[in-house]
Amino acid sequence: MAQNVAQTAIEGLFASCYIYVLFLIISSKAKTFKNAFYTIFVATGITDIASLFTGCFLRLNRELGLGEEYRIVLLACYIFSGSAFIAHLIGNILITINRYSALCLLNKYDSIWTKKNVWAAIAIQYMLSFAVFAHTIGTEMIYVRSSDGSVIFKGFEKRVDMIIRSTYFIACAIYAIVCVCLNMGMLIEWKRLPKIDGSLKHRHHDKSLLLHAMVVFGCTMLMCAQQLTKAIAVYADMDELSTWASMQYSRINDVMVSVPPFSLLLLSSDLRQEILNSFRRNKNRSTVTISVAPLSSKKTVAGRT
Repeated sequence: MAQNVAQTAIEGLFASCYIYVLFLIISSKAKTFKNAFYTIFVATGITDIASLFTGCFLRLNRELGLGEEYRIVLLACYIFSGSAFIAHLIGNILITINRYSALCLLNKYDSIWTKKNVWAAIAIQYMLSFAVFAHTIGTEMIYVRSSDGSVIFKGFEKRVDMIIRSTYFIACAIYAIVCVCLNMGMLIEWKRLPKIDGSLKHRHHDKSLLLHAMVVFGCTMLMCAQQLTKAIAVYADMDELSTWASMQYSRINDVMVSVPPFSLLLLSSDLRQEILNSFRRNKNRSTVTISVAPLSSKKTVAGRT
């Protein structure tokens, strides 16, 4: 199978954009980017970037037919890829709960989303996402010889593969149920909120983040559908369907993990303003550098005379 250079380049572009957005949020001194929403977004974004890179390697491994010499690297990528997906689900559940509490539990919001609670939630997100795939460390990987004589990776042993698919299925089901219930509650509450007492601007900000959470939910459900299809194929021993589902993983994963930064950029005026401020600062630095250089030259000449 030939290497898909275009998709590799696009994945590199997505990763670069995501890293830039996270860098702006982390380095910003604005108080807005220090709240619970953006802290969780950054924590989840780090795992999304890891998912992009591991997903890219898994696709290249399939396209290039890399052999058993890459067994350890391939297993590590599968573990990190699965852990990153679970972390993505948990992170977006936390973001959805955050938006729900901002609308429906406004009086309790500050007591719920303290800095201590936020970091505790992120620690649980990371530990749990890795723990559910820790059992695959050292598992048997099955390689087969293709028609051209090369040795390619086929999959994990049946028992391990069944556990992996069950894990994905349960995680996706929990994610779908929790997020659907919370999103419906938010939509109902949003329509009931009064547009009085100068709260319209605050509501608009909440609405943009609410829309972001729903857009990310929709894209994540695409991956949940892919994992469900893969699970059915594994349970029913449908090799052709399993292969087809695996072929769709890379593209769907690219969409799922690249939507959050672009969605937030489109819907958050604070983030757009921060990017503009960053460009202005860089422009001012360039202007100062250019204007200072001639002055330094003049001083040097004057000193020599």
